[in-house]
Amino acid sequence: MKKIPLPAIYCLILFTMSVTTIQARSREPYKPKHELTVRWGLHDDEVFDSWDWDWGWHDESPLERYNKGRYYYDDKVYTQAVSLSYTREIKRWLAMSINASYSGISQNERSIENDHIVNTYRKHRFAVFPSVRFTYFNRPMIRLYSEAGFGFGLKREKWASSPKYYTNETHMSGQLTFFGVSVGKKLFASWEVGYGSMGYLTMCGGYRF
Repeated sequence: MKKIPLPAIYCLILFTMSVTTIQARSREPYKPKHELTVRWGLHDDEVFDSWDWDWGWHDESPLERYNKGRYYYDDKVYTQAVSLSYTREIKRWLAMSINASYSGISQNERSIENDHIVNTYRKHRFAVFPSVRFTYFNRPMIRLYSEAGFGFGLKREKWASSPKYYTNETHMSGQLTFFGVSVGKKLFASWEVGYGSMGYLTMCGGYRF
């Protein structure tokens, strides 16, 4: 009768211990976590919300046409989307979040004669909304998930040359995350692909407790 090599016995013992540990952990009740997350995402402002489109001169007076030809505009400067979220897990695969986000745009108007800035346009967007997260792969170090949420937002537009003149509008807001991956146990980093108030390509950092 051949003797079983000693390394094979060690491997068998380690394998048995690993399987036993995994089975024991799987029987343990899952402890829901809390998360605080800060996000920065690339934000695509609505195309039809642009304030400086040239709609043609058919409804403009000769004076308005003349004044329009005296100015030009710099490129828009975007803050992108900055957001803060609090998340509470309900089950291993389900969590609820409350989110707050901000994004802004500014653009200078310059004189054609001397290139001096004669005015500055600014637009600010604020949004607050709840969301539901579905986690389809949940491990201590890696999580894969999707998320959806809807709420309300506020948009403010104003000109620097007319500080008393501004417009406020409320609108629907939210975020649809098609795919997200989180890496880390307590301190974690995440990357998300989606669309909405928090951006379409988002980088995240947070604390889980």
